[in-house]
Amino acid sequence: MMHLLRIFTAVFFLLSGFTSLCFAQGWEPVIDPTPLVPEYVVAVEKKSQTLHLLIHKSPLHADASFTCATGQVAGDKIVEGDLKTPEGVYFTTGKRTGLKDFTLYGEMAFPLDFPNPVDRIRGKTGYGIWIHGRGKELVPMDTKGCVALVNPDMDYLDKKIKPGTPVVIGEKVGWNNANDGQSDESAELEKLVRKWAADWESRDDSFFAAYSPELFGKSERRSFKAFENRKKRIFSRAGWIDIELYNLHALRGPDYWVTWFDQYYRSGKLSSSSSKRLYWQKVDGKWKIVGREYGPSIHSLKDKYLATKLAGVEGFLDTWKKSWLAADMDKYISLYDSRARQGRRRGSESIRKNKLSIWKERKPSSVEFGKITLREHPQGLVAAFRQEYSDSSGYSDKGFKKLVIRPEKNGWRIVDEQWRKL
Repeated sequence: MMHLLRIFTAVFFLLSGFTSLCFAQGWEPVIDPTPLVPEYVVAVEKKSQTLHLLIHKSPLHADASFTCATGQVAGDKIVEGDLKTPEGVYFTTGKRTGLKDFTLYGEMAFPLDFPNPVDRIRGKTGYGIWIHGRGKELVPMDTKGCVALVNPDMDYLDKKIKPGTPVVIGEKVGWNNANDGQSDESAELEKLVRKWAADWESRDDSFFAAYSPELFGKSERRSFKAFENRKKRIFSRAGWIDIELYNLHALRGPDYWVTWFDQYYRSGKLSSSSSKRLYWQKVDGKWKIVGREYGPSIHSLKDKYLATKLAGVEGFLDTWKKSWLAADMDKYISLYDSRARQGRRRGSESIRKNKLSIWKERKPSSVEFGKITLREHPQGLVAAFRQEYSDSSGYSDKGFKKLVIRPEKNGWRIVDEQWRKL
């Protein structure tokens, strides 16, 4: 019985390869150098058995090209053991050295993230797809599905790429002059990613509209409802959420786009830095998120986040200062949370009454701020600075001001204000 099963399996693979050779064209991408194409892209051409290391400089071009070997059977990988190399956009997940079988794998390997979320939607199976070296002669189409290079070429690649480098694998791969709408689609996807982040911050149902429940559920291998319920529980507990995205990139796959970025997430006492990928497909003519992945670990983005926030906080404080100088109570009090503290006073109504009584007797004449520094706080950010104040009666003082401000959809709200005389 086992003998017959082996014969059947072998015949299946042979027929699969014959069908692929005779009928399947294979994916033949042309990478358009949109602003979201990263600095380095590895491109593997199965037809010519060539691996190109593309660099995104003027113009997008091959920094180096190497002879490679791919799977023993032509066509896109479908099932585990079919000896085919997958086609699509993949990412290196790390680096492996000290491999047990030097003859097959050489000195090092860069594992890829096959199957990716779209592969899982399609029901593709398999694992262990690597770019690796060879300890024997490199022969075309001589792997079980991996991409093999001679060891010196692996050494060169090792100096250029890092975990999370995209790898585009196709029957043929071109670049520049795509003329197929990639630039417009790339710009559209950038807007959708930023809207997704803004809707996440807003914590409302518009966030979930970005997803295809059916396809996302398939790629996650659990119901979309479970994902939605978990997010809603987080939303209900979170007083605020603030997200910043950095290093946003995008590449087109066979019938999908993948966008990836570094993300700094904050809510209450929690802050986290992560690398994330979102996979998009068109559903009823609209781009929807159908899958996600986390990329390699990254260093903390805290300092970058605070530097990013500084300009917006400075603008908010300038608006606050102008409303104070103009004694514009409506504008001034709108910048405070209803339960805000100001010294010993509690609540915006108490702050309003106190300021009105002061401004009735003596209007502000000068307010100057020194250098503003920021730090994280469970309620948002602390903005600290030196403050000099004078009013129409001739009174003046110098002090150190500390504001706790909470992020809002359209800016910030003051939740605590304290002043210390210098």
